[in-house]
Amino acid sequence: MTCVVLALAAAFAGSALAAVPGFGAAKAFHRYPVYWAGEEVLGMPLEDIEGHAGYERHAPSGWSFLYGTCELSGSDHPSCAPPLQIQVDSTCRRWASELNKPKDLEPFRGAKAVWHAGIPLEGGGEDEGGPLEIFTGRETIVIFVEPYGLKTTYHLNDPKTVAFEAAGQLRTVHQANPKPLPPPVPRSLTGKLPCQKRTAEALN
Repeated sequence: MTCVVLALAAAFAGSALAAVPGFGAAKAFHRYPVYWAGEEVLGMPLEDIEGHAGYERHAPSGWSFLYGTCELSGSDHPSCAPPLQIQVDSTCRRWASELNKPKDLEPFRGAKAVWHAGIPLEGGGEDEGGPLEIFTGRETIVIFVEPYGLKTTYHLNDPKTVAFEAAGQLRTVHQANPKPLPPPVPRSLTGKLPCQKRTAEALN
């Protein structure tokens, strides 16, 4: 009986993920491991998966996992930002020393990570928190949070807590559960890999 229940649960999960646009393409991508946080984070379901092209002109070369819903605003061109977004890219395109100092990085699940505080506002407070950047293997994972959507739709008041909860759930699209993250490959944090040098030259 237990085996039947587990089989039904696996089939249901598979059918639910099959309905999320882009999941099949993310699983078929093999240039580097693609990480996500599972089907939901703190009540925010995975709504969409987007592939995006890079400087190498491959399509796609990176991925965005969008969690939660948001309310459209604006009269001419209404738009909104998802409450939680996880972007995964090659360290050839984004690496630690671009925006950070080595002393800012902290150990996280075997990898290195840094939380960026929000922009201070006059009178106190911040206009947003994050993102949280994680450097693992040859990948950079960036977790963005949108405080307004978190609070108004999901009653979540601490963007940092949400970001680290998502980070704690990270696993590849081929793993059922989170496992320790690989450490960043040598020289990747400081932009010394040949592919990073080519990216820097292409941007200059």
